[in-house]
Amino acid sequence: MTKKRRRRYNRHLPQYVSPTTDRHGKVRLRYRRKGFATHYFKAELGTDEFLAELRLCEQGEVQPGSDRAAPGSIAALIETYVAVPSRLGPTEMTQRKIRGILDRVRTEYGKAYVRDVRFDHVEQILEKRLERRQVGTRWEGGPEAAKKLRKELVRLFDFAIKLNMISKNPAAEADRVKVKAGTFHTWTESEIAQYRAHHALGTKARLAMELMLWTAQRKGDAFMFAPADVEGGRFEMTQSKTGKAMRITMAPQLAAAIDAMPPLDGPGPYLRTSYNRAFKSAAAFGNWFRKQCNDAGLPARCSAHGLRKAMMRRGAEIGLTQQQLKSVSGHSRDEEVRVYTEAANQGVMNASAVAEISDWESRALVTSLVTFPPADEGKKG
Repeated sequence: MTKKRRRRYNRHLPQYVSPTTDRHGKVRLRYRRKGFATHYFKAELGTDEFLAELRLCEQGEVQPGSDRAAPGSIAALIETYVAVPSRLGPTEMTQRKIRGILDRVRTEYGKAYVRDVRFDHVEQILEKRLERRQVGTRWEGGPEAAKKLRKELVRLFDFAIKLNMISKNPAAEADRVKVKAGTFHTWTESEIAQYRAHHALGTKARLAMELMLWTAQRKGDAFMFAPADVEGGRFEMTQSKTGKAMRITMAPQLAAAIDAMPPLDGPGPYLRTSYNRAFKSAAAFGNWFRKQCNDAGLPARCSAHGLRKAMMRRGAEIGLTQQQLKSVSGHSRDEEVRVYTEAANQGVMNASAVAEISDWESRALVTSLVTFPPADEGKKG
């Protein structure tokens, strides 16, 4: 549209209404007036629907612009990004978690324009997220939360680069969040024994601990295990976080804990509320299990996730291979397993290593595979 045609076009527009071109090159009508929020019209000029929108804008009876993010803003970028769920992750649970992270970003920073975001802005956002604070009955923030936020911001701004909104990724340029490995405490053998001593076989609390320990699965999966999942002495399940299919052999200790329980009243999971219903969520189950740990006199560091790590620690201590450990937990990468096995008892593993080397030397000397030079070798006559 030429300047001359634009002036002629504007002359016929209502007061405070003007044309603007969005990032897709489309001309749209906009209501812009001091003291009023900006509104982008959905209806065509001259229609009854357009006049109705205009009337509401002039009367201030709507929040113009609240139904649509400004083109080029972080809010608009997030709306486009989350429109395809597969961009967020492979499973519904992962998608829901990432959508929650991005919704927080949109609420707090959605009005900012993507082109204006610098790496130091991202670092300020991450610094704020590092603060751990209580909101109602929940705790929010912390190193892990900041680390996850940076990861999702890197992915979000990579998407912005694909859309030609920016040429560099400000989140990738921001300093990485340093998180101490092993944030969750790994249960020790004495803590496992203390829990068992307090919660006898035949109690729901005991079964919950044995289920999480012997399956080595996340609480979000463990609390949903049901008799229908057992086939041929193994649990057949799909991890909700990764979508990975797992076949988990039932250990005799776990089978004993299940057999000790009263018969279940109807189909459903092994673990149920006092009303014979499944727990509403993993968080609800986690809160209940926290109380069982408190009743057993265990410290606050003992969490449901720590039992998953305890199973991995045990495997590392008895010398399981990386592939065996991954078959237990469902991890795909060796570096993920390393985080879970760092709590392995160094003393136990060292004793095993020294014993193996000592045994090798003894066998080598007997078979003359190791020889020592004569004491006088190399002496001059």
